[in-house]
Amino acid sequence: MKILCVLYDDPKGGMPKSYPLADLPKLEKYPDGMTLPTPKGRDFTPGELLGCVSGELGLRKFLESNGHELVVTNSKDGEGCVADKHIVDADIVISQPFFPYYLTKERIARAKNLKNGYNSWYRFRSCRFTSCYG
Repeated sequence: MKILCVLYDDPKGGMPKSYPLADLPKLEKYPDGMTLPTPKGRDFTPGELLGCVSGELGLRKFLESNGHELVVTNSKDGEGCVADKHIVDADIVISQPFFPYYLTKERIARAKNLKNGYNSWYRFRSCRFTSCYG
């Protein structure tokens, strides 16, 4: 299966050197005593910037280890953009809600394998890969 992700550009100043989440205390339980979820199989650190091209939604290792192909780009506009080249054989297309790659009638006609299109990467992750993350 080929997944095409159209994501935001990386930050102009580069990826952050540190993240605020690292400074927060580590919690073991909820205030009522119930244990917190302990997800396994993540190849990213919680709190890191995942919604840009370099972050790849934190999915590359998981998808490729299961035989899928992940194409990540920010090139979505204009004739001959990278997204248009890959939609031809993509099974799933994911784009950011405020950086949309519109699945127009013409693009859908060219996408012979297209099964799903998501305008929200969060919805895609929560629907498709819940078992990987938790």
